[in-house]
Amino acid sequence: MIRIFPPSQTLPLITTEAVDYTTHKRLIHSIRTAVFVQEQNIPAEFEIDHDDPISQHVLAFCQGEAIGTGRLTPAGKIGRVAVSRPLRRQGVGLCVMHRLITLAKRDQHAEVVLSAQYHAIPFYEKLGFQPEGSVFLEAGINHVKMRKKLRRAPHAEASRTDRRRCFGWQEA
Repeated sequence: MIRIFPPSQTLPLITTEAVDYTTHKRLIHSIRTAVFVQEQNIPAEFEIDHDDPISQHVLAFCQGEAIGTGRLTPAGKIGRVAVSRPLRRQGVGLCVMHRLITLAKRDQHAEVVLSAQYHAIPFYEKLGFQPEGSVFLEAGINHVKMRKKLRRAPHAEASRTDRRRCFGWQEA
């Protein structure tokens, strides 16, 4: 169950966790299915793929409920970023991305790439991603490849749970 917070009410603390896929796949796929399969009509068979078991997964929580997710593949590709509909545009996606980028730095990736849905390009640009190449169709939706160079952080912190408010996050 997702609680809806009126615009006038401040969203409670959002936490992110790097989670074990096997243990948390029900929560991960619940959010992704709602967003990608039910809302965007992406075929269900595309929702789960061979990268899921080998990727690092992040869940965002608000008051103990899973409200967002994303993953980082071993090759440094960020994907499957999804936020429950009632809580979009409240910083949840930013929190998920912050955690994924921190994990990529910890793992010494020189850069991260993603395939952004066309409407989400401005969101990723605010995080420092640059579009590359032409628009392409993926699962019937316009996408653009985007890339972000990562500054090496010799002691990048990526603790299992991040309990800070992650609004207004800036890359150090």
